[in-house]
Amino acid sequence: MNPLTRFPRLNNAWMDLKHRLSHWQKRRERAAETDFDASVGDPRNVLVVVVDCLRADHVGRFGHDRETTPTLDSFDAAAFSNAKAASTWTFPSVPSLLSGRYPHEHGGRFETDPRNLSAAEFPQRPRADVPTLPDLLETAGYDTGMITAIPMAEKAVGERFQHVSVRYTDASERVETARDWISGRDRWFCYLHLGDPHAPLDVPDDHRETFGVPELDDLEDWRFRETTDGDGFETYRDARLRAYDAAVRGADDALAPLLADVGDDTVVVVCGDHGEAFWEHPDLERRLNDDPRGYYATDHGHSVLEEVARVPLWVRAPGVERMESDRAVSLVDVAPSVLRALDADVPDGVSGRDLRDAPDDRTILCEETAYGYNQRAVWQDGRKLVSVPETGTRLAFDLDGYLEGDPLGAVPDHLDAALASFGGGVEGGERMDVDGATQDRLEELGYLE
Repeated sequence: MNPLTRFPRLNNAWMDLKHRLSHWQKRRERAAETDFDASVGDPRNVLVVVVDCLRADHVGRFGHDRETTPTLDSFDAAAFSNAKAASTWTFPSVPSLLSGRYPHEHGGRFETDPRNLSAAEFPQRPRADVPTLPDLLETAGYDTGMITAIPMAEKAVGERFQHVSVRYTDASERVETARDWISGRDRWFCYLHLGDPHAPLDVPDDHRETFGVPELDDLEDWRFRETTDGDGFETYRDARLRAYDAAVRGADDALAPLLADVGDDTVVVVCGDHGEAFWEHPDLERRLNDDPRGYYATDHGHSVLEEVARVPLWVRAPGVERMESDRAVSLVDVAPSVLRALDADVPDGVSGRDLRDAPDDRTILCEETAYGYNQRAVWQDGRKLVSVPETGTRLAFDLDGYLEGDPLGAVPDHLDAALASFGGGVEGGERMDVDGATQDRLEELGYLE
């Protein structure tokens, strides 16, 4: 264990310096590997904000019964309550968001089944020749910066940015860092990743009372991960949900000055990179997967069910109507939508669609879990198929509400065909590397044992 963890400020400064030095070296190596080119006809500043683990059904505007997101509720943008993450954990999801490609297309994924990230079995990184928003906008003269509280985001695509700041701090500090970085720059692309709703939760003191968060053991992390049997489960579950909502509210509060700062001509995207499970489907998860940790129905990265796959998405960009929509869209739609808003060409091989003209009857994919077997889900026409290729398990669902109910008796042919259309995909890049101090932090975040 890193002894500096007893001194959070000093540890954060040391970790930030280490990440900057590592980033500098990776940038030098990357310069010789890639040759991207892009031109922007309508140069606007771009802000992408990811709130880790943010579920769509915990957003006030989308019907949640607690006031978790007053800032985002009032944000004048297209608000999508049914966006699907390309993956249900950060490492594959963020490259999909920034490239417009699914994990099997950008290569940031595991090579084999079963997976056990908790035992420090790390995935391959995205292919160097896959262009992302920071790659393309840098060639068009933008300053590009990543400010993140989650190291998995930096491990996936950090070297794509000119500037990186990784600190394990709350949303208010990360937002202030982003505002400082933006200040005085002429043309910029800023990626900001907040970690407050990710375990261990960062619960603001002033919202513990707001949401009635009680004092219970392990509330910022998890209990009842192997089974929901035992005294105190319902009390703990209620308290854990309240603590999660308070953490979401802390992130939302911190975003208020940033969203007020950026001009109306700035392209702004806000979303979750994946959701979070709170004991919705323990039996169904056991039917679909064998988690090497023995954990079911909590956290994320272990299934592709709606609680972890469905996220909120806000987009403010030229030509994107400012409205509220529950139609199914995907986070792979972000990159092409941003590029089209800037009057820039969308690279070949992008699966995402510009949100201005994405068809309602399209097929959407989610894949690449981190524990147990890889799972793939496809959505089409209000129905969903979950497939586990390694075991041959396939279950289909009608999605009448927010979550899956009982599986259908048989898998409809059109869902079979939709899944088959995606193919196997490409080989990824080099394996993700992790130093000792970052491994300590990944253990705190629950990725590793």
